[in-house]
Amino acid sequence: MADHPSDLRTPLGKVRFLGSARIGTTEAWLVHVTSLALVPLTLGFVWLMLDLLRKDYNGVRAELTHPIPAILLLAFVFAGVVHMELGMRSIIVDYIGGQSRAWALAANTCFAALLALACLYATLRVAFT
Repeated sequence: MADHPSDLRTPLGKVRFLGSARIGTTEAWLVHVTSLALVPLTLGFVWLMLDLLRKDYNGVRAELTHPIPAILLLAFVFAGVVHMELGMRSIIVDYIGGQSRAWALAANTCFAALLALACLYATLRVAFT
């Protein structure tokens, strides 16, 4: 197997099969997409929260029974959680090594999933009860 001239791995990396996993572009693209999506979603979220500050619990429930505010809130949470998970993943990969990296990545993914599920549950519970 001849070395390709653009292969930048060290000899030890070649032996251990370490190198590009070819997923960096996808992750970078997702970070950019979620950050762009968060700009209007954050503005909408702030507008919604300012509107909901003046209302009691029943008013908040009435507002969230309409599909647009509920979808806006859930889209904001989903984009934020995905953006958070991707950012933390890149930090973990860059700064944590060894077996700790695998545990930290698993904990990061579980935390993001639990946070998204908790926000989904809370929003749907307020909207439908």
